Amino acid sequence: MAIRKAKTAPSAAMSGDFIEELRRRYDRLTESQKRIAEYIIEHSQTVAFSTVDKMAAQLDVNPSTIVRFTYRLGLNGFPDLQERMRELVRGRLSRSGDPVNDGNVAGHLEGTSLGASLSHDWQNLHRTIAGLDVEAFEQAVKILTRSRRVHVVAGFATLPIAQYLALILDRLRGDISLLASNDVFATPRLFDMNAEDCVLALTFPPYASGTHRLALWAKENKAKIIALTDTPISPVGQIADVVLIAVSAGMGMQNSLVAPMAVGNALLNSVAAAKGTSALARYDRHSVLMNRFEAFMLKLDGGVTVRSS
Repeated sequence: MAIRKAKTAPSAAMSGDFIEELRRRYDRLTESQKRIAEYIIEHSQTVAFSTVDKMAAQLDVNPSTIVRFTYRLGLNGFPDLQERMRELVRGRLSRSGDPVNDGNVAGHLEGTSLGASLSHDWQNLHRTIAGLDVEAFEQAVKILTRSRRVHVVAGFATLPIAQYLALILDRLRGDISLLASNDVFATPRLFDMNAEDCVLALTFPPYASGTHRLALWAKENKAKIIALTDTPISPVGQIADVVLIAVSAGMGMQNSLVAPMAVGNALLNSVAAAKGTSALARYDRHSVLMNRFEAFMLKLDGGVTVRSS
């Protein structure tokens, strides 16, 4: 008689693997299945503690469609999906409170539009921190450090963040190219892209089509792709080698790019640490040159520019 193994709850790592599996399979899903996948990723807490009937009502599909979808993913039905989502939610519950609504340092802003906006950004940042994959982040740093060239790609509203990242990366390691996805003059810089290069693509709703096209070109030429985006099933997220998730939901007509900026800044700090003395030496040589050109008003003795510039 075969011995039946006891069923154990999935670990957080298994839950993360499940999200990665959704990303890998996304292109092969039907339209209704894609809607289910998107809902699972974007509403993990609702899925974790709701019922299959309520989820089906939200998606306007038959409950059996959701159950069949879980089987297709190798799960033991909807309860198995819920348990994996609960693991993800549990990992996100260890976060501090809201400084505005909890009456802490920003309590004087409670009830104001300023306070509401800052509170929203605070929650975006904490949701981003709770959901960040450390292994993926470290892999991104390794790629940014070791690649022959790094192409930082973005379009429209995300371009200023890309410009900042490209500027500081160039001070730390060199061979950096900033590509505006809606800039036709970016094309010549892509001719000789190869497997030794990488693309750091910033893409958030409504997703610049040019950023996706540049990422597809990178994929075709076997360059590594790091996506800084809002979901692993965004157009670039689906084809990227490494996906870093940052919450970008805004409370106005525009996205909030506070969390994406924070993740980008963390990348810069980690690249600097990984490059070590070579990054410090290059940064200081750049500062000396900027002082010679009198680019900045604040300087330190020895010709090193104040870092906050």
